[in-house]
Amino acid sequence: MNLQFDFSRVTEAFQRIVNDLREKHLWPVAVALLAAMIAVPLFLLNSSSPASLATAPAVTPPPAQATSLPTLNVQTAPAPSRLTGRARDPFTQQVVPTSAATTTTTSTATATATATATHSTATAASSGSSTASTAPSSTASAGTPSSVSTTTAVTPRPITPPSAKPKPAPAGLTPTQSYRVSIAITNASGGLNTVNSLERLSILPNDKQPMLVELGVAKGGHDVLFAVMPGTLVSGPGKCTPGRTDCEILSLAQNQTEGLSTRTPAGIVPGPLFAVTSISVDNHPSAAAARKARTTVSAAGRALLSNSALRALPLFRYEPRVGAVVDLRNLTVSVG
Repeated sequence: MNLQFDFSRVTEAFQRIVNDLREKHLWPVAVALLAAMIAVPLFLLNSSSPASLATAPAVTPPPAQATSLPTLNVQTAPAPSRLTGRARDPFTQQVVPTSAATTTTTSTATATATATATHSTATAASSGSSTASTAPSSTASAGTPSSVSTTTAVTPRPITPPSAKPKPAPAGLTPTQSYRVSIAITNASGGLNTVNSLERLSILPNDKQPMLVELGVAKGGHDVLFAVMPGTLVSGPGKCTPGRTDCEILSLAQNQTEGLSTRTPAGIVPGPLFAVTSISVDNHPSAAAARKARTTVSAAGRALLSNSALRALPLFRYEPRVGAVVDLRNLTVSVG
């Protein structure tokens, strides 16, 4: 089949349309419609392209094979830094003087407060106010803990500061004088108990926990003697008889702090600290009054010593005539 297309007819038809528009003055409308037909599709194409790109679903890449390696994005160009200031070596130690000064100030204030509290306690112990007054203290740990410790006793810190050192007691007494012994001992609540006039043969720290029995002032007035009960360990500057490992008689001078502990089958249990704060003299109106003061003893302590088996106890005998304990080991017997 052979088709022939005649362009002359198309040209004649187009010419008639143009002539008709000129005659009726409609050619501006035809030009406007032609321009709109060209502009509207272009405008719609430009305005719909970004929206279609923004809403286009992301293409999920296919899963990598088990044997493939992860893709690394390496950036070789150096990125600009926005940090300002002087460079610092990260391996050098930085010094912070403000914190150090604060630590030093805090330590100094704590030490000053401790010394002040201790000095106040020692002053109250030597003032002769009450027989058993209790005052707080922050210088030593006190009391028997609930748990059993297997560590050995540690040398205790002094309870009284050197500035509160009392005057030495006289080496001997007149017929109207007697010795007065003042002590300080820690309690279970962390405070400090002070006894300004300790009765001879008193039990320390108390009758329910007998660890020591005060025997009296040794002849010469320099030391106070204590009988150490079986199972009690002492640690400190005091002198022991017969020795430190089997101490039965403890000799303690003024301002010497001694630590007490108890030996149990489970281990060593730390106990209180105590110190002789002063050895002084009481003046009485008569020799009879002085003799009564010298012979007054604690009934509980006397009963405890009467049942003890301390072999060194007979070597230290209290003499009411001199008002002190005489060490029989120093006696010499002269023959004829």
